[in-house]
Amino acid sequence: MTDFDRYTAEYSPELTRFCMKLCGNVHDAEDLFQDTWARAFERIDQYDAIYSFKKWLFAICANTFKNGKKNKYHSSKVLFSSQEEKEAFLRSIPAKEQDIDAYLDLHIAIHALSKKHRVVLILYYFREFSQSEIAGMLGIPEGTVKSRLNTAKKLLKRRLTDEEHQR
Repeated sequence: MTDFDRYTAEYSPELTRFCMKLCGNVHDAEDLFQDTWARAFERIDQYDAIYSFKKWLFAICANTFKNGKKNKYHSSKVLFSSQEEKEAFLRSIPAKEQDIDAYLDLHIAIHALSKKHRVVLILYYFREFSQSEIAGMLGIPEGTVKSRLNTAKKLLKRRLTDEEHQR
């Protein structure tokens, strides 16, 4: 088994979850997943084994998503016939969390965020990368990461508070 085969076996499940959280639908997540592994394979000679392969791979994925041509990974927006259908879809997203229902409103609110806010939020809170690691992965200043996280948290709070008031 080559190193790349080992990496693929080890990181594919986590990368799948990351792609699903970024894209919000299966079709775009599958495309992003394949594009990420293709880019990683093309650039494997650039990978330095003294660094974390996971960080390198997730940086490729995040940048592929962020730089997708004309929102390529949002091209097949899913239209749901009902709120129940949408909730059923969100529950189908692979997750480590045992009780996905408790996080359903949060997942819906996260998918309503812009790309730039969603990427940093997911990398920070769901993949547990530091702000400096995210800055390095995305090629942006650490202050920009902090600002985007702050804005994303405010937008999420506002949306979740508004939804709570509507119930």
